[in-house]
Amino acid sequence: MTKIGIELGIRAPVKAIERAAQIADNTSVEYFFVPETHPGFFGVNALDVLSNISEKVKHVKLGTGIINVFSRTQEEILDAANHIHTKTGGKFVLGMGTSAPIIIKNLWNMEFKKPLSRLRDYSNFIKTKYSGPIYWAAVGEKTTKLAAENADGVIFFLKPKDQISNHIDMINSTLKSLNKSEDEFNVISILPTFFTDNNNQAKMTLASYIGANEFYAISLTNAGFQDEVKKIKTAYEKVGLWEAMQNVGDVLLDELTVSGSVEECKEKISKMIKNTKLKTVILGFDLPEDKYTDDFFEKLDKLLKSLQKDAIC
Repeated sequence: MTKIGIELGIRAPVKAIERAAQIADNTSVEYFFVPETHPGFFGVNALDVLSNISEKVKHVKLGTGIINVFSRTQEEILDAANHIHTKTGGKFVLGMGTSAPIIIKNLWNMEFKKPLSRLRDYSNFIKTKYSGPIYWAAVGEKTTKLAAENADGVIFFLKPKDQISNHIDMINSTLKSLNKSEDEFNVISILPTFFTDNNNQAKMTLASYIGANEFYAISLTNAGFQDEVKKIKTAYEKVGLWEAMQNVGDVLLDELTVSGSVEECKEKISKMIKNTKLKTVILGFDLPEDKYTDDFFEKLDKLLKSLQKDAIC
């Protein structure tokens, strides 16, 4: 059975994150992830927030989704991971990744140098003194294969269904060659989810990631969306986000996101789960700060209970 988790977007305030974590805990979903970009400029310090949340939840597994390996020293991440792992009684997942050149250079003021080597070095160092699972964020084939070799799970985002299936086959082949068990390796995909019939927010999410992050642009180009990606990137670079949004088509939206009423979202999520080999789906709710309202949380609670009732999670 595919497991379900949730994650609010990088613009979510701390109070909204804490409220969502409580709903996740009460509805018995498997995971609650907190993302991080740069706490000094945008969003929250994921490790600090998760440490605080760990005192308020009992059942849900907490995780970083993700922190980048340029943001802290190996020792700092290790200490924080062990702290949360202990506070949660072992219910903590350390999600790590390289982030992207635009983030590392512009926000962290660091050179994006040998990112995969850095990720592997961090992972191997942390493993020596941390007993919890480490998951890698992966976009391309190379990182995905390295995750199978070095980590306990992989986190996908904005990955088309056929590409997910192909990459899972590659993961399983790699695990087999290393005599590692498929059962002990988690494959997660974060699915942008929106409680609305208006696709503007979903288009904004896709346009911002494709326009600004070359990794997603390359991955989706390789998946057959080259014409759409080219139009989005050109508009993003020459005009801006609003114009880029106008080039996000329905096929790309249907492939990468879920939108609609609670019931419509549930049906689409159920269909996706049935048609993939994913072990875990994280529903990602990427909204402006002021959109995490009572109405949103009522719908979130209803969706999770509905998924649970139908034994989808």
